[in-house]
Amino acid sequence: MRHVARSAPLGMLSAIAVAVLWGLSFVAARMVLSTLTPILLASVRFVIASLVFTPIVIRGLRNGNALKLADVMELGLLGFLGISLYFLLQYTGVEYAGAGLSALLVVGLIPIITGTVSIFVLKESYDVQQVLGTGLGLVGVALATMPGLFLEKVDVLFYVGVLCLFLNAVCWALYSTLSRRFIKRTKRPLTVTAYVTILGTLVLIPMSVTSDWSLVKSLRLEQWLSILYLSLACTCGGYFLWNFALSKAEAVKVAVWLYLEPVAAFVGEALVFNTIPSLTTLIGAGAIIAGAILTNWSKRHPSSLVKLKRLLVSS
Repeated sequence: MRHVARSAPLGMLSAIAVAVLWGLSFVAARMVLSTLTPILLASVRFVIASLVFTPIVIRGLRNGNALKLADVMELGLLGFLGISLYFLLQYTGVEYAGAGLSALLVVGLIPIITGTVSIFVLKESYDVQQVLGTGLGLVGVALATMPGLFLEKVDVLFYVGVLCLFLNAVCWALYSTLSRRFIKRTKRPLTVTAYVTILGTLVLIPMSVTSDWSLVKSLRLEQWLSILYLSLACTCGGYFLWNFALSKAEAVKVAVWLYLEPVAAFVGEALVFNTIPSLTTLIGAGAIIAGAILTNWSKRHPSSLVKLKRLLVSS
């Protein structure tokens, strides 16, 4: 128990680093999306990341650390959930529901759904204070993203987009929870990250077959630097840090720090594109940070946990 207690801060710091990296990825992606389509950008990003991770897999095989077929199949599922299906659902949601609502639903729902899934899959506790912290963070996400929410027309496709975004959050929650269980068993977060990236990319590439790959030739230097940031910092570094965080702390305590993503994105936009966030956005950012701190500093209340689990089971 003492070792877990000492490891938890490392998990939290890793989760915060991931949130900043992934938050700034929106700024980097914005610089590239003027030339590439979203699915093409994702494919290029993960192809480069896979090239980085391939030597890690090869070295493991040469050292006799070959994974069992069952493990490879489970990692393939993680790659499908955390990369392939995740991006398919997210891009569909952004296309039909808009970027503002996408950020609200994805970032806001992931910690809540992750906490709920971890209760039943990992048997992790989720006390009242964590519930309040997660709810406060969700309110902060709503305040931070609402100024950019604008929909000219609401139709059937809008609701399809909303459904995709909800499933997107479910997808990431399942990935985080199952990934934590796998890493706790194998104690190899780097290997897991490598296999998940490569296997997820193998499914992602066919999704970009209809895209015009010749557009890659039109990329400018700053766009290539942005792609390298997305590939190396966000994918290689971010996914590894995410899996490392899951190996050191409970899934819900790790996931709640994703609330910092919009904060990092707004700061990055202000610095790069001179976009100044509104007062509502700043208030939302404060609520996000407060919610994350409240959740991670929660104390265990067994009676409250029992009531919460009974409530979830009966609902």
